[in-house]
Formats: sequence, C-alpha cells, structure tokens
Amino acid sequence: MFRSGAREDAAMQVVTAHPGFSSQRIAALANYLSGLEANPHSVKGSGEHLRVGQEIYAHICAACHGIDGRGEQGNRVPRIAGQHYPYLRRQIEAAADLHKDLAPPEMTSALRGMRPQEKDALADYISRLGDSEGLLP
Repeated sequence: MFRSGAREDAAMQVVTAHPGFSSQRIAALANYLSGLEANPHSVKGSGEHLRVGQEIYAHICAACHGIDGRGEQGNRVPRIAGQHYPYLRRQIEAAADLHKDLAPPEMTSALRGMRPQEKDALADYISRLGDSEGLLP
C-alpha cells in the first residue's frame, strides 16, 4: 500500500521505493516486524484523558484489533499496542482519510467523526496497551 501511494509515510515510501526491496522482501520484513514484542518504552501522550481513550477503543477498535491491541495477522489486522503516541496520532488521521477499500468503512467514518481531543485520547490509550502500569484499572 505504501509503494502504490494508497498509504503515505515518508519513511516507508523510501524503503518501498528502494530497488533492492522486492514485494517478497517487503512482505518478509512486515511479517518479521509484526512478530516482534511491543516496544516497552514507547512514547506516550499526556495521560489526561485515558478513560475517554479506553471507551473509544472498546467501542471502535477492540472488535478487530483485540482487547490487547495485538491485532490478527491472519486477517491483516495490525498490532497497534505499544506504538509511539506521535505515530499513532498520525495513523489515526491517515486511517480517517483512507478509502473504504483499504480500511473498514465503520472504522474510517468513526475516526472521521472524532474531535481532535478524542483522537489524542485514543492514541494515548493505545500507546499504553501492553504496559500494565500505564493503563486504567
């Protein structure tokens, strides 16, 4: 999706544009990365509105990405738990803009309808998934 321009991320587009990265190598790299454990020291948000983020996650994200945010590789649902807050925030904006063929329409429409503060809270909550100290009881 990065190579075709359907998804945009400057770093990924540099990687996918490199002539040495065939589709097979990119798939192998993606499989390897998706199998790694979540980053134990990810950058997190302010922590101010975690309850809001938790509620949004439970209603919008958990059905596909799982309660723990680990996704489901077999169904091409990415692990999102423990990603860096700034990355998650950018990805939430990007997902809201994605065409319905690349993401479920329920997801894109829900993200599109969120206020910026809700997107902040959601990204902050997701950045803390997998971090038992960073989540609400």
